[in-house]
Amino acid sequence: MTPFAERRTDGPLARSALVANAVGLGMLTAGVAVQLPTAGPRQAAAAGLLAACVTGWIGWLAGRRGRPSIAARAAGPGEGFGGGSHDRGGTLLALSSMALMSAAGGALAVFVPLALVFSGVGALAATQAWSVRATGPLLLLAPFGVVAAAASGAGAWIELANVAGAVVAGAIIGATRRQTQLTLAAATQAEVSEARADAERARAELLEGRNHLARELHDVLAHTLSALSLHLEALDALVAAGPARAAEVRVELDQTRRLVREGVAEARGAVRALRDDLGPLEDQLARLVSERAGTVEIRGERRDLPPDVTLALYRVAQEALTNATKHARSPAAVLVEFGEREVVLTVTNPLRPTVPPRGDGDGDGEGDGRYGLQGIRERVLLVGGRVETGPEGDTWRVRAEVPA
Repeated sequence: MTPFAERRTDGPLARSALVANAVGLGMLTAGVAVQLPTAGPRQAAAAGLLAACVTGWIGWLAGRRGRPSIAARAAGPGEGFGGGSHDRGGTLLALSSMALMSAAGGALAVFVPLALVFSGVGALAATQAWSVRATGPLLLLAPFGVVAAAASGAGAWIELANVAGAVVAGAIIGATRRQTQLTLAAATQAEVSEARADAERARAELLEGRNHLARELHDVLAHTLSALSLHLEALDALVAAGPARAAEVRVELDQTRRLVREGVAEARGAVRALRDDLGPLEDQLARLVSERAGTVEIRGERRDLPPDVTLALYRVAQEALTNATKHARSPAAVLVEFGEREVVLTVTNPLRPTVPPRGDGDGDGEGDGRYGLQGIRERVLLVGGRVETGPEGDTWRVRAEVPA
């Protein structure tokens, strides 16, 4: 493990990194110390430079804990050394410590060639923490230290090439590690974004399911209550006729009870329909017509339809038959035509001369255009189809065409 891992935690990984840094610093310091000059001003200068290198290393480690991670800095503006007030102190401490270690390491390499490791470490630390462009001036401090020490007569200029090589090597390693960590951070961010998108899609599907359930329950209640209203009107007329028609009153009461039971069963079925197949369309229509006056005719080659298409066409027929019973009080004819790429459902019933053409709001008696025929248009539109309604001669026609 290199002593400059960016991830900082309070767990075992952080403790292991601290131990690795301490061992590395101790071994390097001991190796340089045994090669220091033994006497005179050169010894004092070299010892001072070694102390500066060690101080810079320790200061950089301390300042590193006060800075945000590479990923956090990459997400912020620019590539410089700026940051929020909470990490500015750590950044300044890290920068000054790396500058001290690089410059002192370059100068110390004139006395002890092994000390060029300090300059390489400083370059690695700088380019891993920030971009090469941002740390360019700092990378020049190590060669400058060599020049200053050589100019003062402390040693040979030949060490300039060695220190420059160490700085270049350290910068390459640091920049490579920085790029790797940025790539990992970008991949992690992409995973987080994808997870958020999945959560949003799941939420949208949940809302769509709730809207679907609300629409189904509305249709069930609308049709059941409309039929109940008709039976109650007939029952009122029979009661007004007196006891002579008591048997007919009982029949109407039985039919009313049946409607209530069927309405409850349809409400339960509407919930199941969100998950289960409704079965063949023709079977559903035959059951629907058996409860009302009307006929069903199937043309073309029958085939299985997707559940959403079956449910949409079933609701169209249910709405049209309810309208025929409520407004025209006449039997309706249901025709299903299976084409090559579409299914067409047509429901027709004779118009009563005294009943004006019905508007979109007449489907369930609410009269505001939100439900009824407008509702089945919206339902069929959701499965890519279209609906036509209106008088045709002396009949009222509802025609729904759905691709399937």
